[in-house]
Amino acid sequence: MQKNLTYAGAFLALVLLQIFLLDNISLSVYFHPLIYVAFIILLPLDTKPIWMVLLSALLGITIDVMTGMGGLNVIATTATGFLRPFIIKLATGHALGSDVSETSLHRIPEKNFRWYIIAMVGLHSLIYFFMESLSMLHIIHTLLRLIVSDIAAVLFIYYFVKLFIEKILNR
Repeated sequence: MQKNLTYAGAFLALVLLQIFLLDNISLSVYFHPLIYVAFIILLPLDTKPIWMVLLSALLGITIDVMTGMGGLNVIATTATGFLRPFIIKLATGHALGSDVSETSLHRIPEKNFRWYIIAMVGLHSLIYFFMESLSMLHIIHTLLRLIVSDIAAVLFIYYFVKLFIEKILNR
């Protein structure tokens, strides 16, 4: 039960950070890091696929309702949650079996762990920004937005996930 409350706290913290802090920073038109995807990254690796998709959709709906986006975040987060097992397999080089536990993020080698975060953030941002533009006329603008936003998001998420795993889950 305590672990569920911990994940609920992470959900709330990431949603509030995204909505009230990052969505209000206007450094550039290209800077729009989407950090709430860290919640999907943080979920235990043994989370059943149906729960992964449902929690991802709930995250997207929450962001959409709070920001008035009209479904863009639901599409991106649900697709990311659905494809998470494939990304884990690509990042780690093998499928994760039934012996996986919540702390198994510790068992992923550091290099693979970084690739996992980069792939998750990249997939989510790719879907989000291309669905937002819905045009190939502005592909350079969209790709530049994708790159700048992903660099900022990956850096933030990497340190957030490390802090969460080491300091909060292992106390």
